[in-house]
Amino acid sequence: MNIFHNLFSKGKPKEKPKEKHKTNQKNCKQTRVSTEFDITSYVPTNHKNACICMIDIVNFSKWCNDKTPETIYSTMTAYNSFLSDLIEQYEDVDKIELVGDSVLIMGGFRNTFDIHKNVLNIVQLAISILSDIEKIKEIFDGTTSVRIGIHTGDIYSGFIENPRKFQLFGNSINIASRLESYSLPGTFSISSTTFKHLKSDDISTCIKQVIGKPKMSVLKGVGAIDCMMGFLNMNKILIADDDNFHLQIFNKMCSKIYELECVQSNTIHQTFKLMKENTYTACILDVHFIDTCVLSTLQEFRNWETIYRNKRQKVILTTSDIDNAIRNLYANLVDGYINKNNIYEYESYPPL
Repeated sequence: MNIFHNLFSKGKPKEKPKEKHKTNQKNCKQTRVSTEFDITSYVPTNHKNACICMIDIVNFSKWCNDKTPETIYSTMTAYNSFLSDLIEQYEDVDKIELVGDSVLIMGGFRNTFDIHKNVLNIVQLAISILSDIEKIKEIFDGTTSVRIGIHTGDIYSGFIENPRKFQLFGNSINIASRLESYSLPGTFSISSTTFKHLKSDDISTCIKQVIGKPKMSVLKGVGAIDCMMGFLNMNKILIADDDNFHLQIFNKMCSKIYELECVQSNTIHQTFKLMKENTYTACILDVHFIDTCVLSTLQEFRNWETIYRNKRQKVILTTSDIDNAIRNLYANLVDGYINKNNIYEYESYPPL
């Protein structure tokens, strides 16, 4: 929601007709405009229990390199509309500003709800944004992603002059920004103190599946802070193999057997980057990539996963020769095997 409706004209705001105070709550837009008009009125305001959300576009500068100013403008306009449409679904959540590729969103501008509701709205908004990450990639030609940071605290708002601009002030904004920078592409980070504001009834199955483990991290300019990441659940199969022939066969077989969309990766780096940024229904992982064994990288990923996540990524190992040596070596690292010699046999694919 744009909080600046009717606020930029000079002088005192005009009196509103009394009828607007009687607007039916079903007309959300009308109700919110009236409320925000009363709150600001050009008077600096303190907002208790606010929840701040910072969003940044990954690889935005690189994306801009070969774009005209007109293209950047039209693309950012489409991105702004995308975010605005999602924000409209949550009461007392507002997009305060978009500067460059950085977006500042606030829950609790009107002090309408308790802090747990402000946090819940922002967490659900973050999940909604990441759940529609493909739309963002479509807007930016498939070359970008986003990172999100979430924190709570007192915020002070008001206009500054020359030029006249509405702004928020408070250390919570800085912390939310650092949490955003700390996030992996396609994820959000939330301070543990903020997450603890959620009531047990607020934490839905969706939130439980997304949220990771708390970890003490050192953020630039902030210091040590306990926080956790939120990872998007992809209802897809990740197929990782450096052989295009096997990629295509696995894609067809998995699509038929599991009735799920497949994502393909042909390098070790890309594969584990995708697995850190998202959780997949399963990953079909080849043992060797251009004569490089995945063992050490998979061990590293499992160690990282133990620290950051509550949910274990299901990994199904595949090779042309699955013997006892392979099984013993990967026993604690994978959740099943597919022998490439039986790649066309339905019964070779383990249940998910």
